[in-house]
Amino acid sequence: MAEYVNGHELGTYTVKVMGECLAPRIVNRLLFPNEKIAFVLQGLRDVTVYTDQRILIVNYRGVSNRSVEYTSYAYRDVISYSITTPGLGFDVDGEIVLRFINREVLIISVDKGNNMDRYLFLTYDLVSAGKMNVPLQKGVFTDGEDVRTNNEKFFD
Repeated sequence: MAEYVNGHELGTYTVKVMGECLAPRIVNRLLFPNEKIAFVLQGLRDVTVYTDQRILIVNYRGVSNRSVEYTSYAYRDVISYSITTPGLGFDVDGEIVLRFINREVLIISVDKGNNMDRYLFLTYDLVSAGKMNVPLQKGVFTDGEDVRTNNEKFFD
């Protein structure tokens, strides 16, 4: 039997991402003041925005893509996380698994190629910095660049 919290079923949410893209302009309205976008990845229909504070998933629903669900996963709510790099043969995806306080699990599956290692380790660094309250590795953001200038690079 499924367990519900605030009317939502708890469980596992899997996002499959394939490569970098631009974020829809509406995402700008969902960002917190001083929240910086690190990168944006495209799924089949979804867009996943990685910031210095959270992962924001833009999930297009329905045949016409007019219904959109925005889901936010804050790094501070992560209780454990792991990274899996691909092996040989059929195992061609890398994964990051995030487990949250409310017992939800977010699995981000990254296609091999398309800078997969970069995205896996950048996500790991962002979660580590957000969770452990430590500074990010050098190179995640351009030094001296303000939030607005940084974020404008990621919108269509």
